[in-house]
Amino acid sequence: MGYRVLLIAVTGKDEETIHSEYRVTPTGQYEEIAESPVTGAFLPNGAYLLYVNDDITPNEKVFARLSENAALLACYANETIMDCYVSSWFNGTEQWSVWHDAQQGLTHLETTGAVPDQLTAIRDRLFAEQNGVTDTDYIFDIPIELFVTLGGVRYNEDIPDTVPEPWQVLNRIGPKRSWWPFSRKKEIPGA
Repeated sequence: MGYRVLLIAVTGKDEETIHSEYRVTPTGQYEEIAESPVTGAFLPNGAYLLYVNDDITPNEKVFARLSENAALLACYANETIMDCYVSSWFNGTEQWSVWHDAQQGLTHLETTGAVPDQLTAIRDRLFAEQNGVTDTDYIFDIPIELFVTLGGVRYNEDIPDTVPEPWQVLNRIGPKRSWWPFSRKKEIPGA
């Protein structure tokens, strides 16, 4: 068992607007480790980070909405299948992305757009570590390290230089979505 999380760092919007657009409300409760379904915290660089444990699939419509008149950096990490992704959005449009899916091959790495210069050193170092190694997935860390370099936090580590309980617990607004796509019984003719 491993982490399955989505991190969304937004710069250029206040936390209330981000909460409204992501359809969450603050509870006034805080936790040391982001274990609740959705939590939020400020990063040292001033961005507001949503840490999502329940609805973790990257969603372009959500990224576009949250990045309207703002900048967004998203990081998805799924250690159970060694799949990860980082992308940058500005004013509703994706600027670039980096994706690794070990199920497509241990050295799988796809990029779109004008990726930041910091990617080159990270990619070169981790591909060199991967060379000849088959029992460890170093390529998984490429999108993750790029998010850390640009966003300032790793999904499985504490936020640097913060209070003891930085994560504000957030509740989703509206009906809870079912994870199972066939949650309604179908009418069977003649039954």
